[in-house]
Amino acid sequence: MRAERCDVLVVGGGAAGFAAALAAARAGARTRLVERYGFLGGMATAGMVGTVCGLYPSGAHAAPTLLNAGIAAEVEARLRAGGAQPQRRGRTLALPYVPLALATILDDLVAGAAALTVSLHATCAAASGSAERIEQVRCVDWRGALEIAPRVVVDASGDAIVAWHAGLATDTPEAAARQLSSLVFVFQGVAEGAVGGLRSLAVLRLLLEAERAGELPRGCRLIAFRVSGRPGEVVAKLALDDLGAPAAGDDALSHAERVGRARLRAVAQWLVRRAAGFERAFVSHAAPQVGVRESRRIVGRETLTRDDVLAARKRADGVARAAWPIELWEAGGDGARYEYVPDDDWYDVPRGCLEHATCANLIGAGRCLSATHEAIGSARVIGTCLAVGEAAGRLAAERER
Repeated sequence: MRAERCDVLVVGGGAAGFAAALAAARAGARTRLVERYGFLGGMATAGMVGTVCGLYPSGAHAAPTLLNAGIAAEVEARLRAGGAQPQRRGRTLALPYVPLALATILDDLVAGAAALTVSLHATCAAASGSAERIEQVRCVDWRGALEIAPRVVVDASGDAIVAWHAGLATDTPEAAARQLSSLVFVFQGVAEGAVGGLRSLAVLRLLLEAERAGELPRGCRLIAFRVSGRPGEVVAKLALDDLGAPAAGDDALSHAERVGRARLRAVAQWLVRRAAGFERAFVSHAAPQVGVRESRRIVGRETLTRDDVLAARKRADGVARAAWPIELWEAGGDGARYEYVPDDDWYDVPRGCLEHATCANLIGAGRCLSATHEAIGSARVIGTCLAVGEAAGRLAAERER
C-alpha cells in the first residue's frame, strides 16, 4: 500500500477545499488536496449552481463591493475578466458563471502553487486516531489505497466525512429537517421571451395545474428558470421535494438522483408539448450530481447561529465576512424562504466555528462548518466558502508549524 506524509491534507475540492488547499500551500505547507470528481469546484461545478453568491453585501442599493480580499477576490476578478458581470436579484447581488470556465480558473490557480499536490478522482475511505488527534487518513483513487499521515486535516468534504470516519463529534440533521437538494439542467432551442419575468410565472402556473391534474409527478412545480444570455439557452433548477422513502438498502442521495432525473424528463417532455416557446427545446445536459445544500457538520468549539447572521455580529476572532441572507429550501414549501442580513452590512464567521471541539488537528470548512440549520443556510454559498476556506487553509498552515 502506498503511504506518505504531508503537512496539510484537504479532503474535498469544492470552493472551500480549493481555497483551503491553495492558502495552505501558499503559506509554505506541503499540502495534498483530494477531490472525488475529475475537476474542482464541488457544488459550483458538479452541481452547476451557476451564480457565485456571497461575494458582495446585500441590500436594495448595495454595490458589488467585495466583502473579502484574497482568493475570493482572485476568483471574482478572473470570472469578470472572462465577461461575467454581477447581477441583481431582488436585494442580493450574485456573479453568474459557466461551470467549465470556473473549473479551468481553479485549475490555473492551483497549478501555480508549488507546494500543492492535487489528487482528482480520489476520496476519503477511512480515518483513525483519537478524540484529540487524527493520525491517519486512507484515501482511494484508481491506483488503489493511499495511507496519509497529515499534521493537520481540513475537512471540506461537504459531509464532514473525515470527522465521521474518525468517530469524532458531528451534527447530522434528520433527513426530513435538511434543506432540499436541487437538480440543475439546461434547455437549448427555447424561443426568446418564453421565460423571464411574468412569462416565467405563467409557465409555473401551468406546471402547477398539470401537477394537480396528475399530468406531472408531484414536485415538478418547484422549478425556476434563468435565461443564460446565450441564444436559445435557459437554465432550470428543480427543487427536490416529495421524494418518498428510498427502497430498502438504498440511500437518500442515490434515491434523489434517480427521482430528480425522472422529474427532469417529465417536465421537459411536458414543456415541449404544452408551453409556448418550448416547441423545439431539448435538454442538452444536466448537473453531474444533485446540488446538496445541507448534510453533516463538525461540532466546533463555537457554533454559528441565526442570531449571529441577522444581527450582523462582528467578532474580534472573525476569519471571514459573510452577508448572504439565510436562504432555506424546506420540505412542504413553495420555494426558498429568506431572512436578510441588514443592508450593506455583514457578519463575521468566528475562528471557533472552523475548529473541532476536541480534535486539535481537524478544521472544518464549507458546509462542514459548525453552524445551526439556519446559519448554514447563509454560510454555505460559494463566495463565503471561498473566504472561509482560505481562512481554514491559513489556520491549518499555522497549526502545522
